Amino acid sequence: MGLPIHIVAAVTTNDIVYRTVNSGDYSLSKEVIPTLAPSMDIQVPYNMERILLLSGQNKEDIVNHMHQFEKTGSATVPPDILTNINTRISSFVANDELIKQTMRKCWNENQYLICPHTATAVAYYYSQLEKKRNVKCVCFATASPAKFAEAVLAAGLTPQPTKAVTELESKPTRYIDMPSGADWEAMLRAKIEKISRKS
Repeated sequence: MGLPIHIVAAVTTNDIVYRTVNSGDYSLSKEVIPTLAPSMDIQVPYNMERILLLSGQNKEDIVNHMHQFEKTGSATVPPDILTNINTRISSFVANDELIKQTMRKCWNENQYLICPHTATAVAYYYSQLEKKRNVKCVCFATASPAKFAEAVLAAGLTPQPTKAVTELESKPTRYIDMPSGADWEAMLRAKIEKISRKS
């Protein structure tokens, strides 16, 4: 739409996006490393097609890249495409120690508690942009810190549970057994239709 922004994909030590954006190495690591930001502990980033689209690459080539990655666990982004990506997006890695430092700094300076996922983005701001007063930065807060008490404690802070999260602990667990070979899509559709009829 023409908005003059530069996107930064902040990630944890599970750094497939960082490696892809910086070197064109779109390949699986040998293992997923558990971090304080568990929702980011992934090997296959669902946004990769969008990142490739930012390069102006045609759809057929993107489909080929993704098929190669699905088959072999590895694909290489060509240098010219990588150059185009780098004009629009960069990446940054925040390890657990940096996540904890960032959560503490944000709390100490603003009395604002952030979740460990949000802290990956805020870490980039603190380390790269904070001193550049003329740079405007928006960090998207992705989750409530109330869901990540262990990370809050690891950062040396006090969890702030919300009523909604606390109430979850006393609610009954509900589930539906899905036999092997069952049509899960039909089961899901039937469940959604049943819920819709109630409301």
